[in-house]
Amino acid sequence: MRMLLKVMVVLAALAAFAATATAADNLKEMFSQGVVKGKISLLSYTRDFKNGTTDNRDTVLGGTLYYKTDSFKGISLGTAFGTTNDAVNEDDYNTYYGLTVPQHDNVTRLQEYYIQGDYCDTTVKVGAQEVHTPFLHIHPVRMINRTFRGVSLVNKSFRNLSLMGYYLTDEMDWVDEDFQPFNDDVYIAGVKYALPGDAVKSSVQAWYFTMADNLYQAWFNATFSRKVNDIEFHASPTYFFQQSHGDEQAGAIDTYQYGLNAGVRAYGFDLTAFYAKTGDQSIYDPWGYGKILIQQIVNSGDSFNGDREDEDAYAVKLAYDFGAVGAKGLSAYVFHGIYDAATGTVNETDYNLQYAFSDALSVRLRLAQVNTDSSSTGWQDLNDYRLYVTYRFGVGGKK
Repeated sequence: MRMLLKVMVVLAALAAFAATATAADNLKEMFSQGVVKGKISLLSYTRDFKNGTTDNRDTVLGGTLYYKTDSFKGISLGTAFGTTNDAVNEDDYNTYYGLTVPQHDNVTRLQEYYIQGDYCDTTVKVGAQEVHTPFLHIHPVRMINRTFRGVSLVNKSFRNLSLMGYYLTDEMDWVDEDFQPFNDDVYIAGVKYALPGDAVKSSVQAWYFTMADNLYQAWFNATFSRKVNDIEFHASPTYFFQQSHGDEQAGAIDTYQYGLNAGVRAYGFDLTAFYAKTGDQSIYDPWGYGKILIQQIVNSGDSFNGDREDEDAYAVKLAYDFGAVGAKGLSAYVFHGIYDAATGTVNETDYNLQYAFSDALSVRLRLAQVNTDSSSTGWQDLNDYRLYVTYRFGVGGKK
């Protein structure tokens, strides 16, 4: 399977570059019609432990700047820079949270650098790039996104159908300054299809991931929504499994997770219920984003904090968009989850309030309260506070 995926990516890339397409008329226009976009953010995170553990705290100022040229004969270039900088001299009683490296050292790095080809409804990107899959993902919960290095391919030759392939060799976490190689090269294949029909809007997707000497996994998801007068019903079931193979460098793994979210939207409200069942082992997930239940702190079946095998997770989320009563840009939600495993039960309640002053400027406040009935769960009782102030901008493009 590993070799097949590699061959598919290479052959599709060669086929794409056999054709030509134009946008900019010359090299000068290629760069002058390029697009600059980015964001500047102030983030402040505090994790307040209830058992005497030293609190975590970071307050940082930074952001990301992206530049992409226009396409000339189907070729475009892209690059991005990211930076996170300690904005407050935190006292010695607060350890770092993870918005900077330990001792609150600053980070400025080259986030992306790639060459892109667009031919025959196919996009091939080679180099350092941000990736969006259920397994490897930008995971945008810090100042700078995670990023990866390798080759990606996306084909949209058929209506409502997207075919994706990735070959990735290196990664940078949120505060790494340099790329680090994976233990083994990563191969990912995915397919997304939006089903025809207006009565019920629906889509399906399937993904396969492998590291030859570590593990392989497959992920399946569907989404459905139907609007009846002013009420919209929605549901999304998910199933995935993981199994180790080769040299099992990540350990012996044989587990799964299945479940769904389902709810109803009406008059600015969105009420959603969640359920996730994890198999005989916790989920191995150092880079992923595809677990069924993801809250501010706790994720369903996640092995990051202790053993969560044979876990049943339940949650309910009530969101409200105040634009329904004329307060455009203001929204809020409450999100309560229960994670019940053999090692003990963890509860998390999230509160979120955010306001977009415009398309450019927004403020967001978050609070997560985590409680557990046993230290063997891997979690401690804590409150987690987060403040985001973000300004987004963009200039350039064709005149």
